[in-house]
Amino acid sequence: MPKPTEKESERILVLCVDRDDDLGVKGGIKTPVLGRKENLDAAVSLALRDPEEPDANAMFEAVRIYDHLKEGSKTSENHQIATIAGSELGGVGADRKLVSE
Repeated sequence: MPKPTEKESERILVLCVDRDDDLGVKGGIKTPVLGRKENLDAAVSLALRDPEEPDANAMFEAVRIYDHLKEGSKTSENHQIATIAGSELGGVGADRKLVSE
């Protein structure tokens, strides 16, 4: 893979996946959720509705990883964070929704 030139930047995506769509079912949050603030707000909203929800913790961890990457980043790196969700029905339908996002 060629190294990015000065004008190009390496794109790094921190991706959080909610396969069973607890964000939508419990939190009423539409996905994809794009951006640091939006992910943090969605995680807080979900955690306030269900403090034991693992997907909220996964989103908080994704934000922490994003922040850590940004702190030690090179100028040639462009960081993004996103959360996508599948379906509460699970199975292939959930996977197809994930792919579509």
